[in-house]
Amino acid sequence: MASHNSRKPFAVSVEAGFTEDGTWLIDARLRFRDGPPPKVGSTLLGEGRCALLEAIAREGARGRAQGATKVEVRLDTVEGIRDVGMVEIIPETLH
Repeated sequence: MASHNSRKPFAVSVEAGFTEDGTWLIDARLRFRDGPPPKVGSTLLGEGRCALLEAIAREGARGRAQGATKVEVRLDTVEGIRDVGMVEIIPETLH
């Protein structure tokens, strides 16, 4: 699944799916279209990061709906590729 807004000066793309061991792997990317990336603390960088986190949250919810109990997130941003790590999801309980 990829998402982007052509009116924004950045592009966010997110792909997710199950790995062979049943982990929901989210691969997320943030790229700025024109020139060098904005400086830390800038509004534009903040907007890009928020859009990235929203996209990751959507994919996380999609994975949970498909039965995921473990998730791993990999980020590819202007700072480079980072493996955020793996998290076990506590199953929702019915009230």
